[in-house]
Amino acid sequence: STVTEGISKYKIFIRIAHIIALIIFAFYLAQGLSYYLAPFSERTHLDDYKILRPAAIYGHTFGVVGSFFMICMLTYSLRKRFKIFKHWGSLSKWLDIHIFLGVYGPLLVILHTTFKVQGLVAVSFWSMVAVAVSGIFGRYLYLQIPRNIHGDELSVKELEEMSRGYYDKLKNEFGFTDETLKSLEEHSVSGIDKNVGPAKVLWILIKDDIKHLFAGQKAQRRLASRLNIPREAISRFLKANRRQDLLERRIVLMNGVQQMFHYWHVIHKPFAFVMYIVMLVHIGVTIWTGYKWIF
Repeated sequence: STVTEGISKYKIFIRIAHIIALIIFAFYLAQGLSYYLAPFSERTHLDDYKILRPAAIYGHTFGVVGSFFMICMLTYSLRKRFKIFKHWGSLSKWLDIHIFLGVYGPLLVILHTTFKVQGLVAVSFWSMVAVAVSGIFGRYLYLQIPRNIHGDELSVKELEEMSRGYYDKLKNEFGFTDETLKSLEEHSVSGIDKNVGPAKVLWILIKDDIKHLFAGQKAQRRLASRLNIPREAISRFLKANRRQDLLERRIVLMNGVQQMFHYWHVIHKPFAFVMYIVMLVHIGVTIWTGYKWIF
């Protein structure tokens, strides 16, 4: 469909953007590696000092672009909190851009610091690292909460309707009976307490994802020996069945994931607040003392 193609093209665009940005970062890291690895007391004697120190042309540019990326990250919060922006693209796409900026902004700032942080800037730097690392974990939790195209959370009723739709699709497309599908379940979430605590929820999520990651070939061989369907259809069945499993898992663990996501916000936001405040103070002092971006 057109929607599917649009989403596919967007995902390809994001992946290409990540690859290009990573290559650029790796290039400049490799170019200045001898400088970054040199003892601080010896750096002033190196040729790269003229371009890589924080106030030099490259070093300053890394800081400006990295800070710009991190300020642009705030647009995601605007999109999420204000209804006026609700129709400005899906929230998941904004989150993808937010993550892109949140990964490469800090990496550029690290090059700007030349891996030397001290004083007040160190507070912002380590807050930035905490925000970036916790952001990766937050993305993982975000994906555990099913949402519509606008990024709004789906209700349990909507999820149950989707689950029935997936189940009927498996039956109709592959001609399986209820008994056959029941016997092919990889695991069952019916025995899990819906009010399980956040720590237990996290353990279940990670264990299940790791299990699925390494079960692909084994599952295909097992199903090939049991099912009377063409081998090329087995892969399609496994993907469809996995979507059904994930949906059921999300229905059962929704309360626990939402609770854990709340705790994540409690930790993530203070680090972000400190990071931005100290970053703005640093930028203000830099401008006040006469340092200006050469471009």
